[in-house]
Amino acid sequence: MNIEKIREICLSFQHTSEGIKYGDQLCFMVMGKVFCSSNTKNLDKVNFKVADELFEEFCDREGIVPAPYGGAKFKWAQVTSFDVLTDKEWNDFIKESYELVKAKLPKKAFLKTEE
Repeated sequence: MNIEKIREICLSFQHTSEGIKYGDQLCFMVMGKVFCSSNTKNLDKVNFKVADELFEEFCDREGIVPAPYGGAKFKWAQVTSFDVLTDKEWNDFIKESYELVKAKLPKKAFLKTEE
């Protein structure tokens, strides 16, 4: 896995865009809300949201820590090396992060895009 493959995964989801936020974060967003990010200086660590019930166990794995800036509080994990997860796990966890963030958005936001 590498940042380009992660970019492909993220951009394959409906209503997804990418941009730079917070000064140095390459962010993938659904309707403007971030579901996956990486620092533009290194692009070697990836942050994404994890289901509340999986967060602690997930962060117990080697190479995975709570993301900086409130990761533990908001259940965002940081994967510190691309080889920590299999390609299938990358796909599954990024998709889950997208779905978790999307589920918190108002339904009317999606209706506007379908008109």
